[in-house]
Amino acid sequence: MAKKGIRFVDIKEKLNHKTDSKRSTKTNKNIVLKTVTKTKDVFGHNLKLWKTLEHKIEKNLEFYGYSKIETPIIEYTELVLGGMLKAESENKKQFFLVDKNGEKSIIMRPELISGIVRSYFENKMQNQNQPVKMYALGQVFCDKVENMFSQYHQLSLEAIGDQSPIVDVEMINTIKKLLEEFKINNIIFEVNNIGCDHCQEIYVKEIKKFYKEKKVKLCNKCKKYLKDNPWEILNCHEEKCKALRSTLPSYEDFWCHDCKSHFSTIIEYLEFLKIPYEINNKLRGLNRYENKFIFKINYIDGDKKKNIGLGFRHDDLIKTISSNGRYGVGVIIDANMLFKIIREHKIEKEDKDFSVFLVQIGDTAKRKAFEVVESLRKENILVRTNLSKDSLRAQITIAEKEKVSCILVIGQEEVMRGEVIIRDFQSGLQESVSFAKLIPNLVKRKNQIN
Repeated sequence: MAKKGIRFVDIKEKLNHKTDSKRSTKTNKNIVLKTVTKTKDVFGHNLKLWKTLEHKIEKNLEFYGYSKIETPIIEYTELVLGGMLKAESENKKQFFLVDKNGEKSIIMRPELISGIVRSYFENKMQNQNQPVKMYALGQVFCDKVENMFSQYHQLSLEAIGDQSPIVDVEMINTIKKLLEEFKINNIIFEVNNIGCDHCQEIYVKEIKKFYKEKKVKLCNKCKKYLKDNPWEILNCHEEKCKALRSTLPSYEDFWCHDCKSHFSTIIEYLEFLKIPYEINNKLRGLNRYENKFIFKINYIDGDKKKNIGLGFRHDDLIKTISSNGRYGVGVIIDANMLFKIIREHKIEKEDKDFSVFLVQIGDTAKRKAFEVVESLRKENILVRTNLSKDSLRAQITIAEKEKVSCILVIGQEEVMRGEVIIRDFQSGLQESVSFAKLIPNLVKRKNQIN
């Protein structure tokens, strides 16, 4: 009788399993270990600084009556491209569209205002006290835009439901105060009256009438603008176009009483509040749904002027999204540019976090470390540790890289005595305290830092 042993088929199965296991862990050479073009990771010091920025924005805007709102990063395409970005709707290559067969087209939001306005009506905020002030800070997505990431952060403020020019002034003042909190004081607001729909319509007719017999004298671009977008003729830098434009009737002569009054009230209050501004008659914005009033936020850095954001009345956008007649003013701030200014000029430091690193030596101390770590966390004391390490030197090296406030050392003898060694990271001074007095001692040190 044959001796019972391992069958050949069993060995084969084990060999095959081993081979399959190796094959499954083979490196996929097609995987690219790089961020997608025009995107980037945020971590470490930059992430801490970003969180400080977020915290300060939230604290200050809520003080000025703005409630935070978080809208989905996806919206229906018709809301965005039929509303805020209608002028760009033909060039869809710059947007991230989600193609879902048989369903409404979805877009990854390229701006925040459309979602805020949509939420205002969907959640019946028109029944609240007006104006409803909201702000959003989040990621937006837009491709093929020069000098911009495809994914970046935007800060948007909205005040919906009131047509008073004081709402516009309040928003400018809020932005000024917010920037001052970040010690960004070299700010100037460019402002302009761009008129309501009625004013714009009348002046466009005047432009076309003025250039009707002078069309042959225009440059090729302006000839095209005359048909498609007459406003662009006013921005042409060609000498012959500038010469013709010098005799064009002023837009101010075509403002209605309401637009004149709205703009003059804003200027009056900017003067009263001592908010630095300059009137820029060429400021037209994005040619989307801006009407009546528009302003640009500029940071003066030496002899350079850096644009941080753009604000405007957009009553027409409100009318496009909903038949309920409402009024709105909003501002779009490039949060990445704001962050860059703060980081490059070291205007702001991240919030100082009091933290400790717990070093343990020996099995008894390792067990005690679990208990100590939990007691510290319950008291909101940030504690770091590496319980998988046994070497004192290795743990101290890690603690130094973490740049903690204090190092706690627990060894076998410390556990027996019921003590822990506290070493101040900055001064190098150390003391031994009982476990019972550890938390009060660390709380006192934490309060001294903050």
